[in-house]
Order: sequence, then structure tokens, then C-alpha cells
Amino acid sequence: MTMRLFLGAALLLAAADTVAQKGSVFVNGLARVEENGQSWYINTKGEKVFDSPLAVYHPADALAGTGEGHSIVYTNEKEQLMLVRRDHKTGLISDQGTWLLPPEYDTIDLQWKTYLRLKKDDKVTYADTRGKLLLPLQFEEVGILDDDHFDVKTNGKWGIFSTPENKLVIPAIYDGFDYCGGCGSKGAYVFAQKDGKWGVVDFENKTLIPFEYEHEHMFMRSDNWILCFKKAGKEVVLNLSANKEYLAPEYTDMELLGNGLLKARKNGHYGLIREDGTLAADFVYDEISSSYGEADAGPFLEITRNKKTGIIREDGKIIIPPTYTGNITCFADCFIVPVNGNYNLLDTMGKKLLAKDYNEITGMYTTFEKTTAQPLFKLKQKALYGFYNPVNKKTVEPAFFDIDRTDPESSLAGLLEVVYQEKKGLYNVSGEQLLPVAYRRYAALSPALLAIKVGEHAGVYDIKNKRMLLPANFDDITVLPDNNLLQVTITQEDGSYKNGIYDIKGGTVLPLAYSSVQPLRDHQYLLTADKGDKRQYILFNGISRQQTPLPYDRIAMEEASDRMLVSRGNKAGMINAKGDIILPLEYDEITFLKNNNILRLIKKKSETEWLYGYADSNGKILVPLVYDYDNDYGYVSDRDTAYLALSKRNKDEYTRGLATLQGAILIPPVYDRVLYEEHGRGFLVKKDQQFAVLNNTGQQVTTQLFDDVMLAAPAGYGAGSVSYSFPLLCRDGDHYQYLGEDGKPLSFRLTEVIPFAPENYDGILEL
Repeated sequence: MTMRLFLGAALLLAAADTVAQKGSVFVNGLARVEENGQSWYINTKGEKVFDSPLAVYHPADALAGTGEGHSIVYTNEKEQLMLVRRDHKTGLISDQGTWLLPPEYDTIDLQWKTYLRLKKDDKVTYADTRGKLLLPLQFEEVGILDDDHFDVKTNGKWGIFSTPENKLVIPAIYDGFDYCGGCGSKGAYVFAQKDGKWGVVDFENKTLIPFEYEHEHMFMRSDNWILCFKKAGKEVVLNLSANKEYLAPEYTDMELLGNGLLKARKNGHYGLIREDGTLAADFVYDEISSSYGEADAGPFLEITRNKKTGIIREDGKIIIPPTYTGNITCFADCFIVPVNGNYNLLDTMGKKLLAKDYNEITGMYTTFEKTTAQPLFKLKQKALYGFYNPVNKKTVEPAFFDIDRTDPESSLAGLLEVVYQEKKGLYNVSGEQLLPVAYRRYAALSPALLAIKVGEHAGVYDIKNKRMLLPANFDDITVLPDNNLLQVTITQEDGSYKNGIYDIKGGTVLPLAYSSVQPLRDHQYLLTADKGDKRQYILFNGISRQQTPLPYDRIAMEEASDRMLVSRGNKAGMINAKGDIILPLEYDEITFLKNNNILRLIKKKSETEWLYGYADSNGKILVPLVYDYDNDYGYVSDRDTAYLALSKRNKDEYTRGLATLQGAILIPPVYDRVLYEEHGRGFLVKKDQQFAVLNNTGQQVTTQLFDDVMLAAPAGYGAGSVSYSFPLLCRDGDHYQYLGEDGKPLSFRLTEVIPFAPENYDGILEL
């Protein structure tokens, strides 16, 4: 009898002629049952919970942004909530089958993945995605301003409800509201409409701007500047702090720059007004604009007067008088200024930083993280590049085809790579050359050592002492775990390898005489030397430099383990990284299992029979070698390590059992098949075509045997584990029953198995 799969697919067993109740397997504490064409869902006690699912979703754990405009929603993918219907009403249920919202609402909709909109008897409210109500169910309509405030409609008028204060903070006396929910910081006011006109009120219903304006949802802000109003159809900007109105014909061409500065034209010239309404720059300029590139910002603005450019700071201080012809670019508190068709650099005092002018100057950071990066300036003269460091005032004159920052994730982060005629070199930001521009390729071995490529071979360059440490005579170079040792490799004509070891001072530690060097633990290495048809193994200590020959024919080692399997003749054993014997040379086969902490040991009993047992990685025998090895059986412990598989041979058949990882016999090997539940709920065992259900101590939960057990996912060939939960749907002849964890059945006798989900339900909520 094979195990069957029932999960979302319409896979049904053949029903009897007379259909009684039908039921599904339990999923997350729920199962679907059906009678006379009507279905509903029950809990583990058999009680009705709801009639049908509407949709499932993952609740929101964290939000970025505010209000409807959350730009990022972080959902809990491990938690799955379900909107359901019961008696024609909607509710919300957890993945454990408990009610989060009772089934009393006409509709519940998930909006923007962040809120639940609830409607009942023409009233509307909102809850978070786990069902916590954010305001009472007493309003005709509700809109979301931010996480704490909702605009609500009652008796045909709109007010503002505060969730933290749990009350209307603005009475429902307005025609409508607007709010900058997506602004970087929450506003302390809302835009309100009354009698067809718009104004501004704070959350205490104090009028900040009178109701005299037209409004569109454009240029929304939450600071002292109001840009979204018009007056009699004309452009207007309002300042809350100064309680002042800026509009044509006195003020035109208005826009915000930098940190809240209003640029405006008055009497044909531009000036700057601070967020508090005071004047930062008088109206005397032909143009005022940002002096930064698109990806940068700061406190300096470019000013133009009489076709000459200069720099003004946001507080109104003139940094560079408008005396230059052409644009000025700010980078890292320095200014790239045009000089007779070329460029130079000025500091914030207007002092010239470079001794001569260059064809082109551009700013660059040494890493992608600007807050920690050293700013530099690339200098171009004709087709060559150099750079300037404004901190130490060092200039490296243009001599390279390109200059770029090194990989920020490498140990060389913060350095500069220079290129000339396809050759590469390295400089530090102070202008010191670390690697000559002479190599086609390089790679960091450590912060001080580079593997460099010359032609087809590799060597080692010491950038700290600026010298060649090892000549370019090797095919590969790697740093060994001790960090002060380097492994070098050459490839021979027959394709084999020769390896040696050098120290980080360039001294020879081991000559190029070994076919492999394998790091172990505790500064130990396994060396392999091929001498004709024979292979010699040697333990090498990277600290003491001592070599210890090993008397074995073959050595195999698992990754990240300090244990080695060894053989001599036809026998196998195990040693540690120091060569100490852990398991003697008396086994025919030893296999590391998946976690490397347990080994399967095999000894030959006869020409056709083998015995096996288990040991831990310290050589302790966990299970004695008294079990019969079945070479054709997929052993549980080969793939997962929750239990140790046991088998006994009876003629040509094998029976199965399980032991704990400590070697205790949990299920004796008397069954045709044993499956353990992945979450420790128990075991399913099969013998003579019938199943028994065991608890997690290996005892039967009931003496009753079953013809089949229905699972949500199949037990594939060779699998040792399954996933299920109680009550467990079991078949006895033509009927099915739900078996509880205590061995008692629920009061359902079923004649057919149905899917957990109704037909045409895909469990996806349309957002």
C-alpha cells in the first residue's frame, strides 16, 4: 500500500456508491469536511471553524515610508494568515487556527500589503495585517493619512481620527483632506477643504492658512513651505513660519533648492528665502542653481550675475564672488572652477589648491560609502590622468590611461588602480605608489601581499616593502590557513601538479615536491608525495615545521573535518590530524555520514553478508556491528541525521528500525518500513501491508492498525521522513477516520478524501 499525496490538487480516492462525509488531511490545525455538497473547516477537536477560505497572505512585520505610500513592506514569510467566510460573514484566522478577527464583517480587504479594510453594515474601519483595529467601526468612510492618523467621514463631513489618542482630533466639519503621507517626515498639519476652498489646519484643528486657495495633489510637502496651492488660478507659495504669501506679480519662477531654500524672481532677479521666511540672498542674481552633480547635494549654490558665476552658502555667505566664466562644480567642499578653457580647484576660502590648470577635473570617492571614503580629484591632461588629494595636498601628475577605485569588498579597498598600456599598478590615496605599473593582473593574498601575473606565470609582490617576494615562476599561489605560509603550484607536462610552501618573507619551507597539500586543523597539513607507483603521506606542522610520515596506502578526508579515513591493505581505520589512531585498522569499510560526526562501520561476515554499526567521530561505538547491511537500501543516515537506520535480514528480506544519534534503540528493526515525522511528532511504521502510528518515544498511540495513512506530501522512494500533524487521516477498509495524538478518533467517519482547498481556490489574494 503506497502513501498518497493530497495538497491543493484535486486528487480523490474512489468513493463508495453511497457518499457520506468527506474530509481532507489536516493542514496547520485545520481540515475540510464535506457532506451533501456543503463543506466547512474543522479544528483539531472536530469543531466547525469556518465555511470557506477567501485568501491567504503574509502579515507585514515592518514598513518603510508612511501611509498608503509605503515604499517597502517587509512581510513575515513564515507566517500565513487566512481570510475566511462563516455564515456569510468574513473573519481573519491565524495559521494556528485561532480567530484574529471574528467572522462578523461584510468584507475584509488587504490593501497595499499593510492594512486590512473592514466593512460592516455600511460602516468602515481599518486594522493592521494581524487584525488589530486601528480605529472604531463607526465611520461612513475612512482614508489613511499615515500610520497614526485617518481621515474619516461621518454625517457627510470629514474629520481626523488619531489612533494613539483614540479620538477625533479634528472634528468632522470639512469637505475633504489631503496630506503628504509619502514625505520624508510626518507633517504636523493637513490640507483641508471647506466651502469649496482649501486651507491648512494642524492636528489640534487650529487654522494655519485661511481657506482662500485652490489645491491639486502636486508638490506636496510637510515643512513650512506650501507649494500645492493656487490663488485665483495663479502660482502661489506660502510660508507657515512667516505666515507670508509669495505670488505674482511680485514673486515669480519659484522653486525650492537645497535644505528648504525658496528661490524666487523679484524685479527681474533671483534671491533666496529661508524656511523661516527670512532673506538668505538679496534679489540681485541672474540665476541661482545647484552646484552639485545629480548624485550629490550640499550647502553650496552656484550664483550668476552679469554672466559671471560664483558660489553662495545656504546661510547667504558669499564663498566665491561671481567672477568666473562658466559653471562651477562643488565636490567635497572644494570647487572646480573654469580658468581660460581649463580648470583649477578652490577651497571654501576661495584659495587656489593646484599649482597649474588641467584640461578636466572630476571628483571621485575611494569607496562607494561616501561617509567613510576619502574624496579625491581626477586630473586630466590631454589623454592622461592623475589625481589630487585635498587632505595632504599631494598631486600625482597625469601619467595613466585610467584611474579607478579598487574593489570595496577586497582587502585592497580604499586604494587606487592605475592603468597604462594595458599594465596595472596601485597607489594609496596619499599619492604613494605601492605596485609599479608593470603587471597585467594582480590579486590580493593579504593586505600586504599580491599575487601578480607576468606572462603566463604568477609571483608574489610585497606592497608594504615594495619588492618582489617570489619570482613569477608558478602557475598558482594561495595563502594557507596559518596566513604566514604560501602554497605555490606548478603544472607538469603530464598534467600533474607539484606543490611547495614558502613563508611570507620569501623563504622556502617545503620544496616543490608534493602532489597535494591539504590543510587540517591545529596548524597541521597532509602532504602527498608520489614516488613512482607508490604514494606517501606525511603530516606537516606549520608551526614547528616537523614532518611525520604516515604508514598508510590511502587517506581520505572529509571537508572541514580533522578526521581522516586511512587504509592499509584491505582494512580501514581513522586517525586525527596529529596521526593518532581513532578507529583501528579492522573494518572493511568506513563512511562519514552527512554531518561528519557519525560514521557507519562495516565488517564482512561472509562472501555475501556484511554487518554494520555506528561510531562517533571520537571513535566511540554507538551501535555495535550486529546489523545486516543491505547494499540496495537507501540508508536514512546517508542523507539526514535525525536517527540511525537499523536493518535485520530474514532470508532475502530486510526489516527496519531506528536508533537515536546516541545509539539507543528507539524502534527495533522488525518493520517493513519506518518513517519519522520531521518535527518530532512520532513515527509511521509498516508491516504486512498495514500501518501503525507511534509517538515520539516509539510507542503505539493506538493498537489499531490501518490500511493506509493520508499525507499532505508523499513519502518518496528511499525517504526516511515525512511531515504530518495530528489528527492524522487514516484508512481502515473503505472508511477513513481522524486519529488524535492521544490515540482517540474524532467523531467523523469518512468515505472519501478531498483536497484541503476547495475547487478553483488557489490561495492567492489579488492585491
